[in-house]
Amino acid sequence: MKALRLALALLAVLAAGCGSQLFRPDEAREVAALLDRYRLAAAATADEQRRDLAAAQAAYDKQSGDAARLALALALLLPQVAHDDARVEALLGAVPAGTGGQASARYDLAQTLLALVAERQRLQRDDLRKQEQLSHQLREERRRTEELQQKIESLRAIDRDLRSRRSAP
Repeated sequence: MKALRLALALLAVLAAGCGSQLFRPDEAREVAALLDRYRLAAAATADEQRRDLAAAQAAYDKQSGDAARLALALALLLPQVAHDDARVEALLGAVPAGTGGQASARYDLAQTLLALVAERQRLQRDDLRKQEQLSHQLREERRRTEELQQKIESLRAIDRDLRSRRSAP
């Protein structure tokens, strides 16, 4: 999530500071406002984040434009909200690229978020793979421990048997 926050902050600086040169100014301000809203919501409580998600969903249901689509995708990416990556990808994938040779701040934000979602998924797969490896190693260690315990018990039985033979004339 730190990577997401950093990328969003960098994109906000880009959108706000260079918007008139790279993007349409109104679109750049819109993206900066969306990112600012995300920044504030990310620091909020879980209940406030769920309310923000509900509000973004209601706005998207009312008018499913690119701004509402991005707002809903950002709300779905909040830290305390259950992640629905497939839905986020569908929302972000529908944001069109710029027209007429002009860059689109919305599209750039959508592509950045898609890349971050893909990275998070990769990290989750890596974590799952590591957990499976550790689980396998733990099972192997337990099996070896049981084998060693059985060998120790066998040696103790042999030792008891030898002691009983020595003590019995």
